[in-house]
Amino acid sequence: MGGKSKRGYTEVRTTIANLRIGLLHKKRGHFAIQEKVIGADNVVDETDDEVEHHEQSLTEAGYSVYQIHWAPNFINDLQALQVDLVFNVSSLVEAAILEELEIPYVGSDTFTIAIATDKSLAKRLWQQVGLPTSPFCLARSEKDCNVFRDDPPFEYPLFIKPVAGRGSAGINDASVVHNYDQLINGVVERLETVGQPVLIEKFLRGREITLGVLGNEDARALPALEIVYRKGDTTLTFEKKALDDDSFLCPAPLTAEETQMMQRLALRAYRVLGFKDFGRIDTILTEEGPFLLEGNTFAGLMCTPKERPHSYIGFMARAEGRDGKGLLDEIIQSAIKRLSLRTGE
Repeated sequence: MGGKSKRGYTEVRTTIANLRIGLLHKKRGHFAIQEKVIGADNVVDETDDEVEHHEQSLTEAGYSVYQIHWAPNFINDLQALQVDLVFNVSSLVEAAILEELEIPYVGSDTFTIAIATDKSLAKRLWQQVGLPTSPFCLARSEKDCNVFRDDPPFEYPLFIKPVAGRGSAGINDASVVHNYDQLINGVVERLETVGQPVLIEKFLRGREITLGVLGNEDARALPALEIVYRKGDTTLTFEKKALDDDSFLCPAPLTAEETQMMQRLALRAYRVLGFKDFGRIDTILTEEGPFLLEGNTFAGLMCTPKERPHSYIGFMARAEGRDGKGLLDEIIQSAIKRLSLRTGE
């Protein structure tokens, strides 16, 4: 095991043969959120498949991997295993516990997770540095919608979603709002079911482009992926995502200039929010140019099945000719480098 450094951080061994990685096993947040909306019986939880993918990929990369299940004795189990590094953090609570215990983990810290989770805060930070994102308001109650009755701050149609939703949870066909009555109904429904404030944005028409980013000071953008909706669809709901019958084009059919523009935008957005090791930036490319939608610190990393991976970043890795072993190993090595720099090694 690594020892405590003078700065209070646990030192991480960089030798693969000796590195003990704890793999967290906890239900992913978007499944938990969507269960509140449509009921647990109507949601297929893929957490087990994701953990299995990560365990196999990390083992193939040469690491010693130990699963740690989220349970009442979670902390005791975690401390007993004496892992050097924890992977697959999927909630702010997990990250906070690890920071309190001074156990290094892969991915963004609690500060960045909190910022990225609150989509309105992320958008505000992007606006402050001049990055493009759609105008928005936040509704914590039905009363907050009154501004859209007579003199809206921006024009209909609008788009509504839980401010801290993930994986399209809380997004359905009624998320595109064309008038005040629809807005009230949609906001009240989400306040009552999900229990989160509702983000109200100007609805933007364009091509939905998402970009994975890996690394820290030397961060790089992965090939851009375009989500092509089925005919007649205007957005990607949780249910439509579960059907998995949309088309994903990776690399996205962009010009060289457009690709560079989108990758530069993703890298800037990633750095402004303070992401660490990996993440995903969602954008929409309109006739007026690109706009940032949101950032995901808990982006999925599944590269299986090979023909149609169960994550967007998995598609991007496959477009580079890599599998889960190569993708996860790069992320682990980024974390090791970052943590080594912090301990002054």
